[in-house]
Amino acid sequence: MVFNFSYQEHNLDWFPRMRAMSLVSSDADGEQNEIRNLQEKLESTMKLVTNLSGQLTELKEQMTEQRKQKQRIGLLGHPQHMNVNPQQPA
Repeated sequence: MVFNFSYQEHNLDWFPRMRAMSLVSSDADGEQNEIRNLQEKLESTMKLVTNLSGQLTELKEQMTEQRKQKQRIGLLGHPQHMNVNPQQPA
């Protein structure tokens, strides 16, 4: 059985030289895609945080308004001489 090896004849055409270059290129493309995906996720997360912050602010305002209304109702419901401390905690 005889094997014909090209490297013995200094013929390096068999070596996947261009493939190795394309692997480096595809790695860079893969990194760019990963960075792009991470940026999109970050932007999406930032939008969610902004939305949730707005909802939290709105909820705080509603709670403050409810507290004020309860205090008003409490002030109107008690006779004036019994209401010694008008600033009751809610």
